[in-house]
Amino acid sequence: MAKKSIPVYPIVLIPNFAEHQNFAPLIKANGSGSVTVGAAEERFGQVLKYYFGNWVFPQQEMLPNGHDRPYTADFVIVEPNTELHLDIEVDESHCFSTGVPTHCIGDDDYRNLCFLKAGWVIIRFAEEQVVSQPERCCRFIGNVVAKLSGNVSFSYQFVDIAPLTPVKQWSRKQAASLKKNNYRQGYLSVDR
Repeated sequence: MAKKSIPVYPIVLIPNFAEHQNFAPLIKANGSGSVTVGAAEERFGQVLKYYFGNWVFPQQEMLPNGHDRPYTADFVIVEPNTELHLDIEVDESHCFSTGVPTHCIGDDDYRNLCFLKAGWVIIRFAEEQVVSQPERCCRFIGNVVAKLSGNVSFSYQFVDIAPLTPVKQWSRKQAASLKKNNYRQGYLSVDR
C-alpha cells in the first residue's frame, strides 16, 4: 500500500479551463467580506499591492451555487487581460483566540472544490511563509499568473528574488503541538 504524501505549501489548485483565452470564473466575487483578518494578512496585503497593484482585492466573498453563505478569500488577484481569478489564502495552524487547530490536512478540501468548480485558481501559503518570505510568495504568484495567462509584464520585478522555501502542511496533532510550543508567536513576534 502506497504511503499518502503530506501536502506542502504553497499548495496550488488549478481548475480545468474550457477556454484558454478567457479565464473568467463561472462565479465572481461579490464584494468584501466581514471575516476577521489574520495576524499576518495586513502586512502581506501591502506587499501584494506593491507588486500587483490594483489587481489585488482583500477579503472578497464568493457564493458557490447551492450555498446560503459565502466563502471569503483572504485575497483575490484578477489578471485583467484574461480575467484569471486567483484565491490567495494564508493558512495558520491554529486560531489565536480559541486555540483550535485550523487548515489541517483535508480541512479545506470542500472549500477548495467549491472555488475550483467556480473556475478559480487557488494558491494557499502557510502563514509563516508570508511573514518570512513575502516577496518570494509574490514571485510564486507571478509565475502562476505568467504560466496560465501569458502575462509576463511584471516578471522583471522577481528576477533577483529567490524561490519560495516549502513548508509541510500540518495534521491536527501537529497543529496542537505548534500551539503548545507557541510557534506562531515566534515568527509573528507577538505575545498571546
